[in-house]
Amino acid sequence: MSTSSSDASQTLTKTAKARDTANDQHRRLPDTASLASSTTSQNVLLFLIAFRILNALCIRTFFQPDEYFQSLEPAWQIAFGNQSGAWITWEWKERIRSALHPAFFAGVYLIADTVSGILHLSPLSRAELLVTAPATFQAIISAISDYYTWKLAQSVYGKKSQEAETVLVLTVVSPWQWFCSTRTFSNCVETSLTIVALYNWPWSWTSSVALRDQEKTSEPDTQSRQQDPAANLYDESYNLKTSLAAAATACILRPTNILLWITLSLFALFQARQENSTFSVSSDATVLKQPREFKSSLRLERAKLLELLRGTLFCGSGVLALTLMVDKLYYGFWTVPPLKFFLVNVIQSLAGFYGRNDWHYYLSQGYPLLLTTALPFAAPGLYRAFVSRLHPERLHGGHIRYQLASISVILPAFLSLLSHKEVRFILPILPCLHVLAAPILVFFFGPALDSSPAKQRLPRGSVIMRRILLTFLLCMNAIIAFYTTAFHGQGALAVMGYFRQQYSLYYISSGSKSPHQEHMTVGFLMPCHSTPWRSHLVFAGIDAWALTCEPPLNMTMEEKTRYLDEADQFYADPSMWLRMNMARYPPRTRRLFPQQHRALMHADSNAIKGTQSRREWPEYLAFFEQLENLMQTQLRNSGYTECWRTFNTHWHDDWRRQGDIIVWCQHPERKLLKSSSRTEVPRDGWWQKLLYRNGIKRGSSKEKGIRKNLWT
Repeated sequence: MSTSSSDASQTLTKTAKARDTANDQHRRLPDTASLASSTTSQNVLLFLIAFRILNALCIRTFFQPDEYFQSLEPAWQIAFGNQSGAWITWEWKERIRSALHPAFFAGVYLIADTVSGILHLSPLSRAELLVTAPATFQAIISAISDYYTWKLAQSVYGKKSQEAETVLVLTVVSPWQWFCSTRTFSNCVETSLTIVALYNWPWSWTSSVALRDQEKTSEPDTQSRQQDPAANLYDESYNLKTSLAAAATACILRPTNILLWITLSLFALFQARQENSTFSVSSDATVLKQPREFKSSLRLERAKLLELLRGTLFCGSGVLALTLMVDKLYYGFWTVPPLKFFLVNVIQSLAGFYGRNDWHYYLSQGYPLLLTTALPFAAPGLYRAFVSRLHPERLHGGHIRYQLASISVILPAFLSLLSHKEVRFILPILPCLHVLAAPILVFFFGPALDSSPAKQRLPRGSVIMRRILLTFLLCMNAIIAFYTTAFHGQGALAVMGYFRQQYSLYYISSGSKSPHQEHMTVGFLMPCHSTPWRSHLVFAGIDAWALTCEPPLNMTMEEKTRYLDEADQFYADPSMWLRMNMARYPPRTRRLFPQQHRALMHADSNAIKGTQSRREWPEYLAFFEQLENLMQTQLRNSGYTECWRTFNTHWHDDWRRQGDIIVWCQHPERKLLKSSSRTEVPRDGWWQKLLYRNGIKRGSSKEKGIRKNLWT
């Protein structure tokens, strides 16, 4: 009896172990697939980070001043103090910008400065690190945007679909992404936050068709969770909080982003109402057959709606509280920048002061510039997405694509009502447009790229033509990206590098552990904000000034029509402006030893500041080639001479910014830096005059000693 019972217990134990082993193996199968998918995702993310860092380091051109004055300048002030020389524009004085965005870059500056101290970098190397660090940080943010664009495409089309892979390629080869995504605009961070929020948005809440598509493309472990509505609701609730937190932050950075989320929320609310209407009008027979299912579904829809409202309130208030605290620390008192932004830019219409565009700007220029060579494929992709609304079951991910197409049209349409328009304002819809363009690209180029003869459905001539067309489009993307980031507008950044180099060569004495830094003066006779500022000048010893363009705040409409900022006044009559606003007599002497000359110049400038509101003549003057003839006339007999010149752009839509960027200085001996050989002296006469004035004979040992000291 006992033997038989022990045998039975052993048999049961073996059976249980075998069942547990089988269950473990069954559980491991999804884990192995999940691990492989996770490894692939990590590899893609690492590739995108490396690619975007390379992208950031390759950018050598100037795009728009907001890249620096709405992010890096206030960040520099936060990191290094009010006396660090940062240019804080009127937007920060009027408190229409939140300090949340610059606060991230302030942390980057502090980390970079700490690293430079630990590594004992030279002043010039430290400056280069501080210039590069924000771009590197933004590159990582941009890589996250690319990554979640790919993940969103997987959610729409399936993880192993050709469309998802095409979206990844589209993002990488996009000329606009290469040109703009690694720049420190708030729009670039807004785009990254938007795509993260879109990926985590509970699309299945807005359509039962979307839920069926998700079940078809999901992994085995995801399908098992979907069998339990409560567990599925918990997972979607977590994703919803992530989505709402990212969306709320994007709305704080750029208040117009709220249009996207109002649109998507209306879709969700409309679907919940539609489901409730379906339950209320269903036949009695159906209710009698499945009363529990209908009641459960109705409770689930109400729970989703409640979760959406609760999550919006929780995440929105949390992000708003964080922003209020950051702005309190920056401004010194409580303020709400989004409200001030609306009052200043919309109510007072100050945005139009910086340019007015036609109503069709986004249609005729916005979409083409964003998409470039992808435009012929995104346009039919948009059309198919809208048509899919009629029969969503016929198009995979049709309901999601319809909503992406809707926000891709609604945002530009609303922004078209405002007078001031820029392409980067609609940057958040670019990932959506890439997702919508992918099926058309796969349909057109997919058969031509399929190497298997069995699946080849096109004639050989058509295959060759499509491959040639694809190669041409990729080459065009590469040419556009290379030209816009390496040539068009390169002088604005190059001139700041020149000033950093000049300062490190002539104004920093490196004989001690704490180098003594003298003051170097620079003046920019250019349209306002034509170059970066302290984020690229770096050295606090560079005392620089530039023409300003403060907007007409708190003025009547009549006063606004007559208002001219300082830059407009200068270009209206440059000669008169120089006579009225600069020191009465420009410098006329050329000294061999610059320290004595600088001491005299600073003494004269102090006397000038004490008697009248005129600017001193700086040691360096920077201006565009368009002013060269006028400057030669106005400063004909002065001590200025051309010390440096750089190419800026082949063309420009602003006539004031045409041509090279030229630098004049009061130290002609520094023209030696332009020579190809350090022992060569330019033979333009100034060196002989300099030697004659100082009583030095040409070819003497004293001349050789002076020439040697100039290079050391």
